[in-house]
Amino acid sequence: MYRIKKSHYRIFAEQIAQQIEGRDWFSGVLEVASDGLKHRLELVLVVYRDAQSGEVVDVADVWWDSCTFTDESCTNPPKINDFDFAKLYKELVG
Repeated sequence: MYRIKKSHYRIFAEQIAQQIEGRDWFSGVLEVASDGLKHRLELVLVVYRDAQSGEVVDVADVWWDSCTFTDESCTNPPKINDFDFAKLYKELVG
């Protein structure tokens, strides 16, 4: 099993933050390359915002799946990793 590091969660969160600007949902595929591996996250989120400021106050996962490829071109079969949505949530919302 491959480990998802705190820095990977931070990068995923940054990618999501860029793509949800002004939106109330996200659906997409994100990738983080590290140490010859590529961690992939497929994700559907609902984004809740403060009515006054528009700041993100919460997110809810509708569906997600994560895997790791042992080559950055993703030609080898995907492997299991230890992705934890709660850790991504902390990076997104705090």
